[in-house]
Amino acid sequence: MRMFIAIDLPAAVAAEVRAVCKGLPAAHWCNPEQLHLTLRFMGAVPEEQVEKLRADLATVMGPAFTLGLRGVGVFPRRRRPARVLWAGVTPEEPACALKDAIDRVLGPDPEATERGFSPHLTLARFRDDPEPALAHYLGERAGFASAVWTVDVFRLYKSTIGHDGAVHEVVQSYPLAAH
Repeated sequence: MRMFIAIDLPAAVAAEVRAVCKGLPAAHWCNPEQLHLTLRFMGAVPEEQVEKLRADLATVMGPAFTLGLRGVGVFPRRRRPARVLWAGVTPEEPACALKDAIDRVLGPDPEATERGFSPHLTLARFRDDPEPALAHYLGERAGFASAVWTVDVFRLYKSTIGHDGAVHEVVQSYPLAAH
């Protein structure tokens, strides 16, 4: 099973994000019904390891926290062409702390070890170079900020790739402790 661990957006914040997901012709926008902040992409997990993964994640402890989205940017940051359009997360520290707690339980995250972890919400992907429209888009949306919400749960997802893109299905939810 292709799996990942993520934080979901509340409906009101997802609606705010949908409002900025337009006006860039080269963008392949993410499905607004599946917007999430990925904490760890697991890739293909053998069926026989899923129960252990579920049990291990149940031992992750951490406090609930608040998050908001602020600003937009692209990956890669210093190289062109851009491949991913994202919204930033603020403050980053609680999302990073939750990611660290997950990694302490599951072991090092090879992807984060190689590139580092930068909490963000993927808005779109690019197959072709999005310039020159990208610079204009980024300038117009530089001040984007969402409402703040309380993160009191993270989820393990199964992702199935189909003709219309990926379909994400919750495998298990893990509550965080109240403040």
